[in-house]
Amino acid sequence: MKRRVTGVLLKLLGSSLLMLGLTLTWPAPEAKANYLNDIYNGIQSFSELPGEVTKLQESYQKTAEELQQTKEDLGEAKDQLTDSLQQMQTYQSQNAALQEQNRQLSQVVDELKNDRTARENYFNRIKVTVIAGIALLLGYFLLIRVLRFTMRHRSRRSDRLR
Repeated sequence: MKRRVTGVLLKLLGSSLLMLGLTLTWPAPEAKANYLNDIYNGIQSFSELPGEVTKLQESYQKTAEELQQTKEDLGEAKDQLTDSLQQMQTYQSQNAALQEQNRQLSQVVDELKNDRTARENYFNRIKVTVIAGIALLLGYFLLIRVLRFTMRHRSRRSDRLR
């Protein structure tokens, strides 16, 4: 039994040494039991708060100014858009008036072209009529001359034969 107790004690001693070796080799987490450091850090954070508040106020002021500038720019853009819409409406009404005037002018030009064509056709008919009349007169005079000539010639022949 003595041997058994020694064997058990040896096993118990070996396992205790193993446990002690393992705990010494692993790093243990640091305990924060320093209350003065915590208080100092809290006071330091609290003393930095007015600076952060000032930074936040400056950031807010800057953002407010940017918002105001954006509102002004938006108002200007809105005014420009209104002016552009009014100009576009004016241009559309002027365009419609010009299109109507263009249509009327095109109609007048077409009428003038038709009148000119009718006048040219009328003058061509008059020209053809005058030329035909002159040709008929010339033909009449030529025919009369030829008839007179042939009649004289025949009458001279018939006079000779008698």
